[in-house]
Amino acid sequence: MYNKTHFSVNIFRGIALICLILANASVLYSQSTATSPNGNSSFLPGQVWADTKGEVINAHGGGVIFDKGKYYWFGEKRGRHASEGVNVYSSSDLYNWTEEGLALTQDADTTSDIAKGCVMERPKVIYNPATKKYVMWFHLELRGKGYS
Repeated sequence: MYNKTHFSVNIFRGIALICLILANASVLYSQSTATSPNGNSSFLPGQVWADTKGEVINAHGGGVIFDKGKYYWFGEKRGRHASEGVNVYSSSDLYNWTEEGLALTQDADTTSDIAKGCVMERPKVIYNPATKKYVMWFHLELRGKGYS
């Protein structure tokens, strides 16, 4: 026989259980997306993205590799000149990037292909297992040629 009170109690218990599950899921989600020690837990496309020192990330046209638990982002460093070299940043979470410095700088020797005034674009880095070394390549516009 149908018992209206028993049915209402079961519905109330079911709704309470669903609310409890949703509340726990919300707490677990907020803990999993909590801000990391360096401050970033997300990024917004089109917005300024700062490194761990608060400086704007300067690694244009680059690529990311993963090695020994860290990501490395190699990209064009742009400044007063069209190209100043290849910057490298490291991160353990892809949100917070630490500038490691220049992986490749322009050469002071004016006869060098990468002399100051050249343009190095879209640098990429890969690991060569045969030589056990990292290899970088990029598009190069020689100083005084190509772009003006």
